[in-house]
Amino acid sequence: MENVRISGKQLFSLIILFELGTAIVVPLGLTVKQDAWITILLGLVGGSGLFLFYGLLSRLYPGILLTSYTKQILGKYIGSFISFFYILFFIYGAARDLRDGGEFLQTSMYDQTPLFALNALMIIAIGYVLYNGLEVLARTGEIYIIIIILLGLIGSLLIICSGLIDLKNLHPMLAKGWYPVITAAYPRMFMFPFGETICFTMILANLAKPQFGIKIGISAMVLSGMILCLISLVEITVLGADIASRTAFPLLTTISKVNIAQFLQRLDIIVVIALIMGDFFKVAVFFYAAVIGATDLFNMKNHKDLVIPIGIVILFSSIMIASNFSQHLVIGDFSLKSIFILFSLVIPILLLVVALIRKRISSRHSSPNSTV
Repeated sequence: MENVRISGKQLFSLIILFELGTAIVVPLGLTVKQDAWITILLGLVGGSGLFLFYGLLSRLYPGILLTSYTKQILGKYIGSFISFFYILFFIYGAARDLRDGGEFLQTSMYDQTPLFALNALMIIAIGYVLYNGLEVLARTGEIYIIIIILLGLIGSLLIICSGLIDLKNLHPMLAKGWYPVITAAYPRMFMFPFGETICFTMILANLAKPQFGIKIGISAMVLSGMILCLISLVEITVLGADIASRTAFPLLTTISKVNIAQFLQRLDIIVVIALIMGDFFKVAVFFYAAVIGATDLFNMKNHKDLVIPIGIVILFSSIMIASNFSQHLVIGDFSLKSIFILFSLVIPILLLVVALIRKRISSRHSSPNSTV
């Protein structure tokens, strides 16, 4: 593990940037049309509960990584086996998000540029930051969180000034009841983007004031969830639920409709810049979790030795995981309902339960015997 400490504000910034990531451009929960924003809020509730589990595990084993306390909880061999698969999971998460960002850029701006080239440029930039350590990534996040918030405010103001918002598009609410909304929220919205915060179990150990980790994490998730909810509301009110649900990148389509006095037009670049920044940090956190996890598991002295090889694996995996964008989406939907549930929900809950049982047994054995 790196011998660095990050502040609560830096962790807060990283979580928000991670949560927004690619989620700001893809159609979140729009399978239930105008009730999509409700599914985001429901997913946020479950995701906040998950982060509570992650934070409790970190409190039980302060100062060490998921890959370390997994071995303490389940034993050396089983724990090492699970830790190794967590590293593969983090690599897979980074590869999927790298592919998401590359597909968006190719569709929106760089249709003549090979996907491999776009992904390679992104992974090189991320690798350079991670080579310099978590502290550099955290400081960078402090700067870019301000930029992405400003972009969001500017975009929102321009949409409002364009008179594009029609609140009638939000009706009727819950036309088919709660069941479709709940099934849309769980497990898909529950896992993406909220359940993906499992990778922060590899960062919480570096928090300067670990006692505030849970509070900071849940606060950041709530704020990012509210932002995603507002984005969904804007997309629905501007495009209408039908068009928004059939659009690959609804936020891009929404901002492209801005036209103020025939002067301010073609403002797609706002969404593109926001996506590049969000995707950068989302891939970076998964990438860092894989690097630092492998460094810890294999008892290596320096994480820098693994940045290039793991970066290459992520890059080629991002191309190989699907032959086209449609297949990528289908595989992604399947993985959210299987792989992500296993690593983000089932195993962490199992670890927490076993850890609490072991702690209770240990405390009973260490208590003094009653006098006879």
